[in-house]
Amino acid sequence: MIISTKAIVLRKIKYSDSSLIVDVFTELEGRKSFFIKGILGQTKTKLKSSYFQPLSQILIKYNKREKKKFNFLIDCKVHSHCQNIYLDYRKSSIILFLNEILNMCMVEEACNKELFCFLESSLKWLDNNNKISNFHILFILKLLKYLGINPHLKSSNSKFLSFESGSFEDEKPNGLHAEGESVMSIISLLGMKFDDCFSLKVSQVQKHEILKILLEYIEYHVQGFKQPKSLDILHQVFE
Repeated sequence: MIISTKAIVLRKIKYSDSSLIVDVFTELEGRKSFFIKGILGQTKTKLKSSYFQPLSQILIKYNKREKKKFNFLIDCKVHSHCQNIYLDYRKSSIILFLNEILNMCMVEEACNKELFCFLESSLKWLDNNNKISNFHILFILKLLKYLGINPHLKSSNSKFLSFESGSFEDEKPNGLHAEGESVMSIISLLGMKFDDCFSLKVSQVQKHEILKILLEYIEYHVQGFKQPKSLDILHQVFE
């Protein structure tokens, strides 16, 4: 069966000297893997390696192979030209960081059109705006909803985040949890639009703590998740 769909690149791995294995998140069929033979070789091919930048948005056509690990890519072209994302070092550091997170969280093959739409609109916003210092924090908080693990808010006065129950609590919970001003700052971000993300007025140390809490929360709920390698670079960029 021939499938044509929009897709977002999650990962590419070099295979031998001339080929790539590429994982994408498609609008119609969720996560898919492709073996692209000869794309890195000296022989000119229709497909270009530059199409498969981290989180690049592409249009693909492929031959769906039932119960096979890899599908064969027939055609690919750029869908959305987000040039600022890759030319601005701040934005590119965010992209690498979020790419790591998404690649670890989106392991299932299932279609999720709402998540795809969220990713599309978020990447477009990042490309078109410059006040982006808190974008990655708000992105992760919004992502939790689409992963099905967003914490439930019982009251705006909550001071604790229970990892086990997945909820903000007024009283200190048993088990793994976070507490303090950083939790209250996370609550203040709930429902916030990207246009207002720069309005979060906290110290750099507290931003690190907020991010640490969110990543630990994901690690608790998502099997196989671990701290992104690009986190230290991201911190250095936004110091």
